[in-house]
Amino acid sequence: MAKSRKTSRRRVTEQEKSGVSPMMIGLVVVGALLITAGLVFLGTRGTASGAAPLDLTALPTMGDPDAPVTMVEYSDFGCPHCKAFNTEKLEQLKTEFIDSGQVKYIVHPYYLGNAQIGLATEAAWCAHDQGGFFDYQHALFEQQGQIEYSSGALAGLATELGLDGDALAQCLSDGTHRSDVENARQAATRRGVNSTPTFFVNNQRIEGNLPISQFETVINQEVALAQ
Repeated sequence: MAKSRKTSRRRVTEQEKSGVSPMMIGLVVVGALLITAGLVFLGTRGTASGAAPLDLTALPTMGDPDAPVTMVEYSDFGCPHCKAFNTEKLEQLKTEFIDSGQVKYIVHPYYLGNAQIGLATEAAWCAHDQGGFFDYQHALFEQQGQIEYSSGALAGLATELGLDGDALAQCLSDGTHRSDVENARQAATRRGVNSTPTFFVNNQRIEGNLPISQFETVINQEVALAQ
């Protein structure tokens, strides 16, 4: 009997030394499952944030439709950094890459919740119906914070640009593109965009109004990969 107790004691000591117990095994298994679940979540989130919007064909576009590089801009008409990019850098990038057929440039209007900017975004969609989106966008950025974001003022801006101001006013009154504005906002959110400006050059993401040299570097990388 004494020998049996010694044997039992030795076995307990060996388990303690090995650090193995049913409770510890259970904790390890639960921890592994939690880690795996976290990795799956992160992987799914990364896929969602890198996935392309469902449909880019209806968005304002300039450049060769068969260009090897697609650059998508997410911008808000009330965003000062978006204004800086569009008034200081876009024209140079257009000359270097868009006009040369290397880049197809797409604008994904994305207002961040301000109702007045939402109306201005609708107006830009209405201008797009008349083939004047990019001129209208440029004018909105140039007059950012100075223009009254009302139907009358937005229609007047269209008239100044040679567009049909009455048609644009009617477009706003009818709410023709109200759902497009909201759908675009939701699509941007699904892609993981939560600040402006945000750009996707093919699958490379750029956030903010960076120096133009950084845009050029990324675009050149993607052009080289496409050759």
